[in-house]
Amino acid sequence: MEFDFFGEKKTPTDRLLITAGVEIGGRTVRLMNTHLLAFFMLNSSSEEHRIQRDLVEQELRKEDGPTVLTGDFNVSKHESLLEQYGAAGYQTAQSTEITWRRRPYVLDHVFYNSPLRCVNCEVHPTPSSDHHVLVADFEFAD
Repeated sequence: MEFDFFGEKKTPTDRLLITAGVEIGGRTVRLMNTHLLAFFMLNSSSEEHRIQRDLVEQELRKEDGPTVLTGDFNVSKHESLLEQYGAAGYQTAQSTEITWRRRPYVLDHVFYNSPLRCVNCEVHPTPSSDHHVLVADFEFAD
């Protein structure tokens, strides 16, 4: 995803938002995954440079059926991300356990909308990544 950084178009690495529709129990569930740029590693923040977050939010707002968005959002102060996507009708499965090994940040999230109910969410440490594994279980809300 191309984005504006201090007035310049940047694509330091490819940033993606991947979506797929999966049929479960006769219902289509939209699955989305993303990995956003870590502005905090550039001594800035995604609160100041929201274009990537806003692009993802635009896609979330297009969905009215059951939708799950997962990924590494790279937001060091994740409360602003939760508020932003909350205003679009999504909540995260967990926001208290640290998901990154290098600093005490909750960078990884599983967002979902009201047609779904999160029945369980766990963070599992793993030696194979600098991020912990985030596992969430859902059921249809109705």
